[in-house]
Amino acid sequence: MTDPRQIAIVGAGLVGSLWAVLLQQRGFQVDLYEKRADPRLKSTAAGRSINLVITSRGLYGLQKAGLREKALKLALPVYGRMIHPRAGELAYQAYGRDGECNFSISRGELNKFLIELFGLQTDTTD
Repeated sequence: MTDPRQIAIVGAGLVGSLWAVLLQQRGFQVDLYEKRADPRLKSTAAGRSINLVITSRGLYGLQKAGLREKALKLALPVYGRMIHPRAGELAYQAYGRDGECNFSISRGELNKFLIELFGLQTDTTD
């Protein structure tokens, strides 16, 4: 019989890593598996975006783990975007009102942060 407090997560990307942290915080033993190389040891940006914009859903997940403020130290505020029409002047679109913003964060750095935070071990499935 298996231990119901032992969890295996396949995929140590952003979601898998955050799930591992959340479950570990709740007393589960977590085994985290990833087919790519450990991002702490080797850059694995191939096929992945370099930066991402973290919005309220991502921030909520980090908040649930008590990591929002620490993660935001890795991010830069982004207040809007510039629209480039084929013909015409550039147009700025704010992401919110009264200085509201999203945050730009390195996918790799956020992934490393989540994996390192609680000493999670990754096993590669080469």
